[in-house]
Amino acid sequence: MGFVWPRRGPSAPRARRAVALLLTVGAVASFAPAASAQMAPVLSPPVANGSEAAPDADLQAAKAEFETAQTLFIRDQYDQAAAHFLDAFARKPFSAFLFNAAVSYEKAQKLEKAAEFFQKYLDREPGAPDAASVKTRIEALRTILAPPVMPGVPGTTPVPVTPAAALPAIETKGLVVIDSKPQGATIYLDNKTNGVFAKTPWQGSLESKPVKLILEAKGFKPEERSISPRSDKLVDVYIALSEEHFLGWVEIVSNVPGADVFIDRKDIGAIGKTPFTGHLKPGKHTVFLERIGFKPVQQEIDILPGTATQHMIKLDKSDNGWISVAGRGAYGASVSVDGKPTCAAPCRSEVTPGVHRVVVSKGGFEDYEAELRIDRGAETVVEVSWSPRPSKRTAYVTAGVAAAFLGGGLYVGYLSNRNHDGVQNDIKAASAGVGTMVDSNDPRFSRGKWEAVAADVMFGVAALLAVSATVSFFAHGPDSVAAVDQRVIGFGPGVTSDGGGLVAWGRF
Repeated sequence: MGFVWPRRGPSAPRARRAVALLLTVGAVASFAPAASAQMAPVLSPPVANGSEAAPDADLQAAKAEFETAQTLFIRDQYDQAAAHFLDAFARKPFSAFLFNAAVSYEKAQKLEKAAEFFQKYLDREPGAPDAASVKTRIEALRTILAPPVMPGVPGTTPVPVTPAAALPAIETKGLVVIDSKPQGATIYLDNKTNGVFAKTPWQGSLESKPVKLILEAKGFKPEERSISPRSDKLVDVYIALSEEHFLGWVEIVSNVPGADVFIDRKDIGAIGKTPFTGHLKPGKHTVFLERIGFKPVQQEIDILPGTATQHMIKLDKSDNGWISVAGRGAYGASVSVDGKPTCAAPCRSEVTPGVHRVVVSKGGFEDYEAELRIDRGAETVVEVSWSPRPSKRTAYVTAGVAAAFLGGGLYVGYLSNRNHDGVQNDIKAASAGVGTMVDSNDPRFSRGKWEAVAADVMFGVAALLAVSATVSFFAHGPDSVAAVDQRVIGFGPGVTSDGGGLVAWGRF
């Protein structure tokens, strides 16, 4: 870059440096054959053969300056914090130190210096994930510093503006430094299915949450370490890998980067993506490769102990298409295609090109039904917006009330018939000279009449309620609808660090 930062001499107080060293987070480990699996914060990382590796004095000094700067930053001593961040940069030219110095200067209201060091951060790391936001911040700082445009008043001075009132909040970056023996080891984060993260040595910032590091190198045993990056810490991880003589090293590549790799079993999930590297036990293994848009492939490989082999597996373009039912509300839904149960959502089903009838069902909701055209080499994604199905509780209650009225009508009708039969029997008996004549004023006439009317009314009400209950049982709400998006997968030549071939692209 052509600039050198002033370094603080040995006259700095010993107590301050001692506190900084105590605050430093070291995550350094040794991997001899009988090494412990626990991380140990040491300053001189041992190597695999048991000898002591020379400590990186500049890194340790940079860590001390970094921790001192963070302590001063927390105490709102921003000018001093910026100076110590630059001292750390003088020891180890990590771009995060420049970023932190810029943040410190901004907090100290030295906006010109803040913009200057934000720009130097971008100059050293133009492809940083936060490059766009940093560039926007630089422009905002320069806008704040620009003199107001006042016609007829040349050379007007800028009006001071508090940056906190004009800019979003910003904090310093933590730093993670990962090195290994041998260098060039592959770094994975959390699991290998996420793909290769980087190669050692590596330095940069990670999200402030626990993360598992997985390091692998050909001819060495893979190792794992858990770290907890923080925005105010420098985490130094050194891993010395021990040599592997029993396992075999395998590299699986394909003409399609990013294909899912399965070894021996598919039910446990993919163990990585192409290009894939790792150790396997000696013997025969079955490798499965899958990638949407291509025909799945399986291939037998033979692993010998202590050897390294590379296997190139070609994937051919698929002749079919896919129906994918996804989205937050997809869980628990069942999917059928052309009347045949297919899968439980969220899921993806491979189908032949053409028009297919798709039904997605979920308890408590109306079904989604549609005829979808599936094209060759395309994935049709269906995200259902569910319409609640009306409750059947009202139907059951109505049916129960209808049954009660029907039962009441039957009972009252029975009473009416009993009065009628009683009167008829008495009339017959009187005609035979057995009993007395029945008077027209006999109360059984009027009682039977009203009982018959009540029974008819109850039967009518029961019939109406039964119709209502039947309608409620078969009633449904608005049909569920879905957003349907067809993702067209294309193919073309591509080049990666691992070689060339066909790569898949799509409109997503």
